[in-house]
Amino acid sequence: MQAARNAPSEVPARFGFSVIILTYARDTALQTTLASLRNAIGDRQDVEVVLVDNNVDKVDRASFLTVFAHRRYVRTGANKGVSGRNDGMAVAKGEILVLLDDDVLIESHDLFDKLSAAFTSEPRVGVVNARKLDSKTMSLLPEFIPHTRKDVDTTRPFFTFRFVGGLVALRRALYQDVGGFSPEFFYGLEEREYSYRIIKAGWKILYQPDIVAIETTDEGGRASRIDQRTETLSNRYIISYLHTPLAPMIANFVLFTLFLVIKERGRVNVGRALGKFSTWLKKPGRPARRPIDRHAQAYIRACGGAIWR
Repeated sequence: MQAARNAPSEVPARFGFSVIILTYARDTALQTTLASLRNAIGDRQDVEVVLVDNNVDKVDRASFLTVFAHRRYVRTGANKGVSGRNDGMAVAKGEILVLLDDDVLIESHDLFDKLSAAFTSEPRVGVVNARKLDSKTMSLLPEFIPHTRKDVDTTRPFFTFRFVGGLVALRRALYQDVGGFSPEFFYGLEEREYSYRIIKAGWKILYQPDIVAIETTDEGGRASRIDQRTETLSNRYIISYLHTPLAPMIANFVLFTLFLVIKERGRVNVGRALGKFSTWLKKPGRPARRPIDRHAQAYIRACGGAIWR
C-alpha cells in the first residue's frame, strides 16, 4: 500500500466520522457517489473522506476529492478486491468508520446525525446498516435485507446478526477489537464472514431504515454473472466451515447449493466452487475453524435467525 495523502489544510488528530470508499473501474459512478456524499457532509468539519484506489492504472484520483475539506487518498497498487477497504480503515481517523460503495448514493442528507443517534442508543451497537434501495425499482430487494427472514418488518429498526454492504457504519472500537475484512475473500459474502466475527466478539448489528442509500449497481469492474455466483458459492462453503457448528454447516452446504442452482438456473459452476473450497482447505496458514459459541447462537436466535442459514 502506498502512503495516504492528506489535504493540504491542517488535519485534526481525530474526526467524528471517516467515510471510506473503495473504488475499482467505476470512475463515472464514483464521481456521482462523491457528489451525493458532498451534499450529505455539507459544512460539517467532523468528517473526513478516505478514497482507496484499487485500480492498477496510473491515474491519480486524488483530484476527485478536492471538494472535501478533509480528505485522504490511498493507492493500493493492485486490485486487492474487497479487502482493500482495510487499507482505508487502517489510516482513518474517525470514531465512526462509514463504508460507502463507489456505486451507492446517499439519500439521507442528515446521515451523520442519524448515525450518531443510532450508535448512542446502546453501547454494544457496533454496526449500523442502512436501508439500501435498488435504483431501478426504488425498492428494498430481498438480497438487501440483512436477515435470513425476508418477511421481517423492514420499516422499523431491528437488531440482526449480519449486515449487507453499500452503506454501513462501524465503531472504531469494534474495528480495533475484531479487525477488518478477511483477505481470504476477493469478492462476495465478505460482509457475512465479518458479521460472524462481530457477533462472536459480543457486538450488536442494528438495521436502521431511516438511513437510506440507493444502489445503482454499476457493472464496471464486475466479473461475469457465472463467475460471480461461483465465487459466492465457494465463499459460502468457506464461511460455513469457519463459523458454523457441524450440523448447520452440512445443511448450509447442501441447501444453499440447491437454492443457488435453482435461483440462477444453472448459471453457477458447483464443481468449480467445490474445487476452490478444496484448494482453500489445503492452503497453508488459512484461518482455523472456530464455530460460533452458544452466546453468539443465542444472539442469532434472539434476532429471529436460524443457525444453519
